[in-house]
Amino acid sequence: MNTIIISIHTNNFTFISICISLLIISILYGFYYKYSKQFFLSAFVQRHANQYLRDENIFKKRVSIFFSLLKVMNITIFIWTFFYSSDGDILIFIKILSFVMIYYFIKYVCISLLGYLFKKTQIASLTLFFTNLYDKILSLFLFPLLVLSNFFIIEITHLLFPAGLILILGFFILKIYWLSIIGIKSFGLSRFYLFIYICLLEFFPILLIVKRAILI
Repeated sequence: MNTIIISIHTNNFTFISICISLLIISILYGFYYKYSKQFFLSAFVQRHANQYLRDENIFKKRVSIFFSLLKVMNITIFIWTFFYSSDGDILIFIKILSFVMIYYFIKYVCISLLGYLFKKTQIASLTLFFTNLYDKILSLFLFPLLVLSNFFIIEITHLLFPAGLILILGFFILKIYWLSIIGIKSFGLSRFYLFIYICLLEFFPILLIVKRAILI
């Protein structure tokens, strides 16, 4: 089996970004383990999600903030690593980071505004929680792939990228499932409006990643 030895030299900003992600994970594990564990389990067990939403406190807000930072950082590193790292241009990295932040800001504004206009603030709050929950937990699962793709002794990016896509699609399906449960079964939301939301704010970014992957 032929292997390609990776150069020891790694882009400094990629290394720094991964170190920042590691620092965030360390803080969550070291200082907020109890709430981080409950937040993690909320993505897979409804009982934990209900409990996490029921008891609001400052520690959970901090956990949410740290996971948000991890989400933005790791999604940016993922896009950079598998699509643009060969360019070696830090400006591209900054642009990706900016686009990821803008995307989540637009999503937050759209969901909050729709909830306010249609007087469905409770649905909007739950939608924001669950749609961000799965993206945040996804970023946690992506971290090992990012470390291996940038620092493993041999080139295995071609193996890790499909694994990353499988993770993204898997969490996307989980997200859509729970949003459907909340919207349709719990609040009687129209399937048409739910479909529009999924296409515009959830499926479109996945489509862009897949399209970019096909063009490589």
